[in-house]
Amino acid sequence: MKKTLSSLLIFLMTNAMAIEGVLLERGTKIPLKGTNVFLLPAKEKAVTEEDGKFSFQKAKESEGQCRIIVNLTGYKKLEEEIDCQTPELKLYLEKIRYSDFVTTVVSKAPKRDAQMKALKQEDFINMPGSFGGDPVRAAQNLPGVAQSGGSAQVVVQGASPDDTGYLINGHFVPIIFHFGGLASVVAPQAVDRVELRPSGYGPEYSRAIGGIINLETKAPREDKITNTAYVDLLNVGAVSEGPIDDKRSFLISGRYSYIGQVLKLATEEEEDINISSAPVYGDITGLYRKKLSDTWTYDNTFVYSRDEIEFIVDRAFGDDPALRGGLANTTEFFRFIPRLTGRLSDRTTTTHSLGIGQDKVYFNIGSQFFDLDRDVITQRSELVHEFDERHKLFIGLDNELDNAKVSLSLPSRFNQGGVDNPFSSGEERRFSIDNSDLNIGPYWRYNFQATEKLTISPNMRFDYFSQTKEFIAQPRGQIIYQWSDKLKLNLSAGLYTQAPEPQEVSAEYGNPNITSPRSTHYTLGWERDFFEEGEGGLSVVNNFFYKDLDNLVIPDQNDIYNNTGTGKILGMEVQANYRKGPWSGQLVYTYLDSRRTIPGQGEFPAQFDQTHNFNLIGAYDLDRWSFSGRFRIVTGNPYTPVRQGIFDSNNDVYIPVRGNFFSERVSAFQQLDFRVERKTVYDTWILSWYVDIQNVLNRSNGEGVDFAYDYSTSVEDDGLPILPTFGVKGVF
Repeated sequence: MKKTLSSLLIFLMTNAMAIEGVLLERGTKIPLKGTNVFLLPAKEKAVTEEDGKFSFQKAKESEGQCRIIVNLTGYKKLEEEIDCQTPELKLYLEKIRYSDFVTTVVSKAPKRDAQMKALKQEDFINMPGSFGGDPVRAAQNLPGVAQSGGSAQVVVQGASPDDTGYLINGHFVPIIFHFGGLASVVAPQAVDRVELRPSGYGPEYSRAIGGIINLETKAPREDKITNTAYVDLLNVGAVSEGPIDDKRSFLISGRYSYIGQVLKLATEEEEDINISSAPVYGDITGLYRKKLSDTWTYDNTFVYSRDEIEFIVDRAFGDDPALRGGLANTTEFFRFIPRLTGRLSDRTTTTHSLGIGQDKVYFNIGSQFFDLDRDVITQRSELVHEFDERHKLFIGLDNELDNAKVSLSLPSRFNQGGVDNPFSSGEERRFSIDNSDLNIGPYWRYNFQATEKLTISPNMRFDYFSQTKEFIAQPRGQIIYQWSDKLKLNLSAGLYTQAPEPQEVSAEYGNPNITSPRSTHYTLGWERDFFEEGEGGLSVVNNFFYKDLDNLVIPDQNDIYNNTGTGKILGMEVQANYRKGPWSGQLVYTYLDSRRTIPGQGEFPAQFDQTHNFNLIGAYDLDRWSFSGRFRIVTGNPYTPVRQGIFDSNNDVYIPVRGNFFSERVSAFQQLDFRVERKTVYDTWILSWYVDIQNVLNRSNGEGVDFAYDYSTSVEDDGLPILPTFGVKGVF
């Protein structure tokens, strides 16, 4: 009994003399585990636990002042004087360099498609010209992506914007950009990476002959609750993410833009336009993740987006009587994307997901209108089985079911050569339809490692389109040769198809007998890195591509659609990335020759043929400062000249007489962007402010051509002038 009481007394005295503490990262409050903490003059060392806690058992044996020392790689050395009798400590260790978001790289996973390009969150979040790290705007710096000005569409390798597919977690959405192309519809903080598949991509994706842009959402952080609030000249928003318990985590984001109020002030002196309700956009992003077991995970992504603009036109645009009166345009959609991922065995994994949502588009000007209400269900399933180290099989389904209700009253649109006839000259068409479409897409991919360096992937994709009643087999394949640890060669080819646009195949507005346009892709490339272990370095990617387009849908002189259009796209891309210490840079160059052929018109440049596209991006981090800039120069877009206008007395408008299609070009696009950011790190939160200036030189860049009402004169339609954005952000 005495021995037991003695042991208890010693235990209580020992713990009474202990100093307990916790070590956290300054600003983010992340616990730092496995870190040595030294106490002098007691010469005692403690190692932090999983939650950052530590203790010194003999500390209170010392009298007066003690010194705490923590020296951890990547952090500033901490030396702090404390009272040796202090019972509890809370220490904050400051990082040498802070990024806005924590990214943990487990391993460098191999890409399925050698041609795929991806930007991780740490790549796009501080990129100049991206308006605070927008992922899709940052992706416009990638090879093959055209300069599209204020357009909300993305042009890939000279294809039509309608030939690019927009996806979130592999599920199609109607738009990826908000009004004016200033921001993507998903909050940047919720995006893990943006993926670009410009050509030669695998069988997992289809219904886009130009290319695919996919946003993959991230897994919400599980270590702590983090809140972010920001405001700048374009929008205001907030993000909250973190753990719910040891198995569940979440992220919720909301954003609202008041750019319309700025435009409203800017147009107050304009007599022709009265903005009654300024253009606005907003979005909500929600993420939820739950670990069901050691082998199964469930996550759900929710995205809601709305864009709206209204104004009154007191005088008709271009003296076209049809373009007068109230104008309204609203685009709205939402998606629930639940996903289940698991491991069936050591060699077999599976993923299943749904995309459930609704798309709404409404447009009217005067008595003309277009109203779309579309319910959508998309489904993706994939099974991956690894037979052994050399053989791997992927089997999947990519299906889509939608029900669309469309009402419209619009004149037929004749715009050969990208020049529209006046609305008033077209025959008015009115109809309403309620139609369901089913697209089915089974696929398989087989990876065969023929030798230690050579991998061959024969792939197959099938697509069934109910609206054209076609079942199309699309063989695809890829060969990768790992020449050395630092040099890789790749070759890919395949057939790609997409369904016609709904208005093109409708019996009331188009031609129900048309079939799906197709494209055959051929790509050849190599990538080489010159990295020095642990010190960064240079990497270079060089690709060559060719696309043969056929069965393209075009209107004839009577505005009846047919499949007689053809085309070809060839080009070359170079991307060089450099990263070492505080310096990083990127040089991107694309050479492009994109052409189309129409019977009776011959061959001519495509509307988005930009022969040369050069991007140079540089960044430098200095303590709490970050400086970055981008310079871009692009060949001007081609346009069709108009020789004269012929007066149509029946409709009181002029009809354009077109010259050779896309035979002239607007002036070259040149733009310099600059961004500076400063962080102030406090113990429990981080305050940032930034200035992002687009078009620093205030250059008037031609985006297109505006013709006079009688086509007697024309002027280049200038893009955005200098656009400075100032913002403040707090992370706590």
